[in-house]
Amino acid sequence: MKTLNGNVVVAMFALLFSGSAMSQEFTPVAVPGTNPDTVIVVNNDGVVIVNNGAGDSAEVSLWSRANGSVTLGLSGSNNSAGAINSASAVVGAGNPTGSSDLRGFVWQPAGGQQWLGSLGGGLSAASGINDSGAVVGLSYTGAHVQHAFLWTAAGGMQDLTPNLTGAGGAATAINSANQVVGYYFPNGSQNTLGFVWTQAGGIQSLGGAGTLALAINDAGMVVGQAPIASGLRHAFSWTQSGGITDLGTLGGGESSAMSVNSMGWVVGTSLTTNKNEKLKGFLWNSLKGIQLLDKLGNMAANDQQTYSVQLNDAGVIAMSTNKGGYILIPSMTVSLKSSLNPSLSGETVTFTATITSVVGAPPDGETVQFTVNGKAAGSASLSGGVAKLTTSSLQVGDDTIVATYVGDANYLATNSKTLTQVVQQ
Repeated sequence: MKTLNGNVVVAMFALLFSGSAMSQEFTPVAVPGTNPDTVIVVNNDGVVIVNNGAGDSAEVSLWSRANGSVTLGLSGSNNSAGAINSASAVVGAGNPTGSSDLRGFVWQPAGGQQWLGSLGGGLSAASGINDSGAVVGLSYTGAHVQHAFLWTAAGGMQDLTPNLTGAGGAATAINSANQVVGYYFPNGSQNTLGFVWTQAGGIQSLGGAGTLALAINDAGMVVGQAPIASGLRHAFSWTQSGGITDLGTLGGGESSAMSVNSMGWVVGTSLTTNKNEKLKGFLWNSLKGIQLLDKLGNMAANDQQTYSVQLNDAGVIAMSTNKGGYILIPSMTVSLKSSLNPSLSGETVTFTATITSVVGAPPDGETVQFTVNGKAAGSASLSGGVAKLTTSSLQVGDDTIVATYVGDANYLATNSKTLTQVVQQ
């Protein structure tokens, strides 16, 4: 059921984070209904998983700024979800009706919920899904050993770690090429190893003892947490050609990378140099290194701790904290220029709107609307972040021109500053 209009949420949240909003790189928007310290995830269409309630009252909803909240109506109890693909298919775990065993599930918008079963034991949980609908997670075997699995509708559940006999393993994420990442305890070891798995090559270990691989993008870049020489754990990225790169911390001793997108942006959590060593969200990229999300979203005064962070390919970041969940949306800037100012009555003038942000321009083909003296004057499609309106119908005097980027599922609508066009007789 739709519960709250997204535009109302934007307005309410703007009051909480007033200040230098015009210059901030991200705009924070509250996600209604999120429990504190529960995972929220955003897909490439700006749809967010919301986990709320607990036990028999636990519910999973989908929320977007355009459509508000829709409850999935899952069966069983203790349901929670942790991954969503571009088609809004959701995976997670819950207790089927009449069962005390946790089981993984996949929910499809058209087909509803399907329990995934197990590898022979009583417990399973799904943690990742790609756009083809392949699901990964963990399951107990008949020997009560936790193994990593890959599930598809056609092939069912495949054991990715069949030789494990000790503490076991788990798959955490899968990309569009069906590369799976996760971690496992080698037989006889008390420490984890991160892994990348492919159907052709099987498991490839990465990192040293204690490494956890938590996410992978379509280019095969893996992120997670790995120990450094001191024994502390740092966020890392890994590629086949470059190996492991330490992403550092926000000043504290430890950090963990939780998500990576197609741009190579990485988000996660880190301890800080604050007196009480608060856990905070971070954004890392190759140009600027590790940055505090509170600062990027103009939330420096917000005394919160971060539980989990995820992001989509558009650069929208989903952040769960001890005070609830919200998304950080890349802030668009609209600049407007005139080809001729002042101009004469009847002369042709072209107004050029340029849209920029920390992620670059919005997608080509999206719309910019132009108003002249408060009235609609036409619209144009973006190409390379630029849209133009040409007119010879301006009235004599001082005309006020505004360009508005209308926004999309990921980005907010944004106005330019008013341009005064002087038209002489």
